[in-house]
Amino acid sequence: MLCGLCLPHCPTYGVQRVEGDSPRGRITLMQGLAQGQLEPGNPRLRAHLEGCLGCRSCEAVCPAGVRFGEVMDHGRHVLQTHPAGRRERVAEALIGPLRRATLRRRGLRRVAALAGRLARGWGLARLLPPSTLPGRTLRHVAPSLQRPPALNPSAAPDAADVWLFTGCMDAFFTGPDLRAGLELLDGLGIRAAIPAGQVCCGAIDQHLGRLGDAEDLQASNLRAFAGTQPVVALDSGCQAQLREYPVEGWQGRVTSLTGFLAGLPLEDFRWRTDPVRVAVHLPCTLRNVTRETDGIRVLMQRLPGVEVAALAPPQNCCGAGGTAMLTQPAMADTLGRETLEALHVPEPDVIVSPNVGCSVHLRALQAGAGPRILSPARFLRERLAPAPP
Repeated sequence: MLCGLCLPHCPTYGVQRVEGDSPRGRITLMQGLAQGQLEPGNPRLRAHLEGCLGCRSCEAVCPAGVRFGEVMDHGRHVLQTHPAGRRERVAEALIGPLRRATLRRRGLRRVAALAGRLARGWGLARLLPPSTLPGRTLRHVAPSLQRPPALNPSAAPDAADVWLFTGCMDAFFTGPDLRAGLELLDGLGIRAAIPAGQVCCGAIDQHLGRLGDAEDLQASNLRAFAGTQPVVALDSGCQAQLREYPVEGWQGRVTSLTGFLAGLPLEDFRWRTDPVRVAVHLPCTLRNVTRETDGIRVLMQRLPGVEVAALAPPQNCCGAGGTAMLTQPAMADTLGRETLEALHVPEPDVIVSPNVGCSVHLRALQAGAGPRILSPARFLRERLAPAPP
């Protein structure tokens, strides 16, 4: 179906106003690719297909129920298996094994994260032009790099009420979020464990067309989380990817932290009552895949002293798009600034975003001149009142 009803909801079409950068245009291009009418090495074809941010806003409004995200993943798989040139083939041969190992081994991620923090401390970004991928990456992620803290689960996996999914950003950005999540759950009397053997959820590989690598990560996680306990993901992108593993009975076990807490009698716990104005950022994965936008709003409103000042963006993408914030800076920054403008209008005390990529992107664009951007785990941990002496 190529009716075009999705075009007003596509962020890249909204900026570019080019048919090839719309869902309809990309589907047409992928049809030409599948039928052999277009060559995968065509630079214009690759630019249009690689330019999709994967927000799936088109999928959410499609009257025919076209699974655009799945179609795009397979289209990019064709591009991955037909590199544009010798440079891309050499780069994949050199970087591919390291990337796969890093997504599977926390020790390697800690080394990479340490290198990033050292580069930030030494000011190495100033030596690299911002127009280069390394220069853009160092500048953009620097405000969000965090030293990973020690994580102390309150229970062993076989005795836990919930299992926590840590993801592959644990050594870079989300270590404090994971610690806050554990402390929050412990403070609410919920025993949490971190099963060994878990790896990246596979979203990065999946959406860049590396489908075989994504399936390998999926298999590892299914082994690590074999059981019946709820699996709590702090990041909406990880949650969305985990929930789409095609395994019977699995989807119902995967939940967000806010989704899990929504089923608890929150009013029975001790919370801070001092007033705070919160702007809630609604990432694409929350709006278009897990469909939990109402849940996070209602949960925030149940907490004493919390005023939800804004929900933004109402329907569009902040531009982070996984790695797009690094590889497509002009598009990403345009959309990101629009999102920040919407979030800043009510002058909130804090911005809460359940997506790590969006948070990294928005923090970089904010450049320290605005309210803190926190995950739900860190915000809720801060609002939990200390135990009485």
